[in-house]
Amino acid sequence: MKYLLLVIPFILSSVNGIAKQDPQKPNIIVFFVDDMGWKDLAIMGSDYHETPNIDALANEGMTFYNAYSAGPNCAPSRACLMSGQYTPRHGKIAVWNSKRGIEEQMRLEPVPDKGLPLDNYTLAEALRDGGYKTGLFGKWHIAGTPALQGFDVDHETDAGEIKFKQTNDPKDIFKLTEEACDFMEENKKNPFFLFLSHHTVHTKWEARQEMIDYFEEKPKGKIHKSAKYAAMVKHTDDSMGMIMKKLKDLKLDKNTIVIFTSDNGAIGKVKQTPLRGSKGMLYEGGIKVPFIVWNPTNIKAGSKSYERTINVDLYPTFLDYANITPKEDKILDGASLKGLTFGKTKELPSRSLFYHYPNYLNGSKARGARDEYFRNRPVTVVIKDNWKLLFFHEEYVLDGGIAKIDKNNMVELYNLNDDPSESKDVALDNKEIRDALVNELQEWMKATDAKLAMKPTPENYRPVYKRNKSH
Repeated sequence: MKYLLLVIPFILSSVNGIAKQDPQKPNIIVFFVDDMGWKDLAIMGSDYHETPNIDALANEGMTFYNAYSAGPNCAPSRACLMSGQYTPRHGKIAVWNSKRGIEEQMRLEPVPDKGLPLDNYTLAEALRDGGYKTGLFGKWHIAGTPALQGFDVDHETDAGEIKFKQTNDPKDIFKLTEEACDFMEENKKNPFFLFLSHHTVHTKWEARQEMIDYFEEKPKGKIHKSAKYAAMVKHTDDSMGMIMKKLKDLKLDKNTIVIFTSDNGAIGKVKQTPLRGSKGMLYEGGIKVPFIVWNPTNIKAGSKSYERTINVDLYPTFLDYANITPKEDKILDGASLKGLTFGKTKELPSRSLFYHYPNYLNGSKARGARDEYFRNRPVTVVIKDNWKLLFFHEEYVLDGGIAKIDKNNMVELYNLNDDPSESKDVALDNKEIRDALVNELQEWMKATDAKLAMKPTPENYRPVYKRNKSH
């Protein structure tokens, strides 16, 4: 899915003819990358990829090593980010459809997928109403259009319309970057929210031949080996370099916060050692992502955080940066990261992170999957401190529920500190922790009206989704 870059301009002084900006309304740029994994950046441990511009961003800003997307694939993660809410509150749980895969292997009827409702007051709407000029460039992939959900400038593009062979511009990355730079120029005197939402590094992989040739000549790493993928990553890094140069040329850098992240983990053939799983799964490889926050005025260069963050945190964080009061009737599931990023605190208040994906997602013999048929079966997850519990709906609904928890394989429990690869299920060795997390998860499901996948009946049955080739 994608990376996320956030830039917020802070106070601009009336020096050298540059207009003075409102110190209470810093600019915000989000650089969002599609399907970039937790370890795809050189600074995060890739032994083959080259990302000098993004690495510089990290070296001059704050890098988060336990950052999560709120979804294992594109549309749900993006809907969570834009709404500031977990999936039960908005209903976007899948890409295309919640029933994907071999029907004979599905034991339950999944909860139907929904689009992000137009009456859900988005992050873009909150910033626009708070005095920001808002613009989106690239992938949207949620529901409706960006223009209907808070963006003044809507340059949504569809991956199917990209003509790489004619333009030699992989995934239109340079075209989108240039348009984003123009948006900054046009709005340099006013606060702006720029969401640069790249189609890289999603399949189909595309890169300029000279960049592929460069990586073909480079010795392969033990983790990463694909020259074409490495070239795509490098093009993405080049885009970051263009954005940062423009920001500095406009003298907005001291008043801007930049956030870089991805919408979910990498696909299966791009390893994220030692993490288990990949895009589409709720194991760490599917939801752990790179996350960098930059601002030379307020963020200490080279700072690091191991706090667990999630992309629903961005909504309250942006409002906090911009000194905007959230709407009273808007429920936000995340926490503001302003104090953490600005060095006012080293820890976030104790909390749990949640995932609710009562759907089936196809994936034959996918690396790290629970079984050979699906990347995801209906599941709800809670992460608290170093513990992670996965609660599987099929075994709960059909195989005796809580009463049979010691035998029915309805939960998995991992200590992420001791076992970041999620290779040893310790549920039976830590029953007190297991039961406390199950109880907390069920209370959260009740509070958010999170629906379980259901026993199939003639009334709720829907056929398996067949993807149209035009998608």
